[in-house]
Amino acid sequence: MWRLVPPKLGRLSRSLKLAALGSLLVLMVLHSPSLLASWQRNELTDRRFLQLNKCPACFGTSWCRRFLNGQVVFEAWGRLRLLDFLNVKNVYFAQYGEPRESGRRRVVLKRLGSQRELAQLDQSICKRATGRPRCDLLQAMPRTEFARLNGDVRLLTPEAVEGWSDLVHCPSQRLLDRLVRRYAETKDSGSFLLRNLKDSERMQLLLTLAFNPEPLVLQIFPSDEGWPFAKYLGACGRMVAVNYVGEELWSYFNAPWEKRVDLAWQLMEIAEQLTNNDFEFALYLLDVSFDNFAVGPRDGKVIIVDAENVLVADKRLIRQSRVGRRQICH
Repeated sequence: MWRLVPPKLGRLSRSLKLAALGSLLVLMVLHSPSLLASWQRNELTDRRFLQLNKCPACFGTSWCRRFLNGQVVFEAWGRLRLLDFLNVKNVYFAQYGEPRESGRRRVVLKRLGSQRELAQLDQSICKRATGRPRCDLLQAMPRTEFARLNGDVRLLTPEAVEGWSDLVHCPSQRLLDRLVRRYAETKDSGSFLLRNLKDSERMQLLLTLAFNPEPLVLQIFPSDEGWPFAKYLGACGRMVAVNYVGEELWSYFNAPWEKRVDLAWQLMEIAEQLTNNDFEFALYLLDVSFDNFAVGPRDGKVIIVDAENVLVADKRLIRQSRVGRRQICH
């Protein structure tokens, strides 16, 4: 049998693993009081942990009552802040329950970016508003482009946000009207008029659109209408909640052949649905990986669980832009 790792390298690898494990144990011992405290308290009720203090430089407030009332709690190891350095994507698993319900359901919590990306966001806002890397975000936000569209602006137009993210790489007015009308982080949802949003809500909407439009994709194309995306639940500060779908697609690598055929067929059906649908929007996934799909444990349905990099093209606009028989390139 061939040796894939030379003996010396194998011993070195084992030594490094043991050293890393020993370092982790030492850290756990040194931080045992704070470790125990973080295990016992529900940090999802802490406004600063949710970064609610950074609003309107945040993603919304629709779920704040549920978070602050203790209806959302971390699962197991998610309570240990010591392990956050391993959680690069800032994705957590939690349990949520309504007061009148006996059981709880599993949800996924996302900060929509790494700690580094969120820090860069803060610095970018401060530099644009004050020229300095640090500032009071509450005072800085009204001095950025996220506040440029004030209450006098009637509609969110393509010229204002084109190129901010993949979602609006080539936006149409119909897409943006749909975005504003279905924005779930406002009490006035249902209106496509941008001026009907509060100043803070407009800034939150535009910030999310520029930083990570995943929550907006889930709102514009909701699972309740049959779109193959995870269901958006709400946000509080810089913590977004979506429903838990199931195990990621890579966990089915060794599933029976019939199961893998079924999953592959579903993926092709998703591609067809996103390209050709009654709404005449074509959705293109720009980041296709096994981590971005999950499979429901009961119905075996494949669902997209990461919608950050989705480009949307308005097929109706493309059709209307034809000049005679000449097709305009988009």
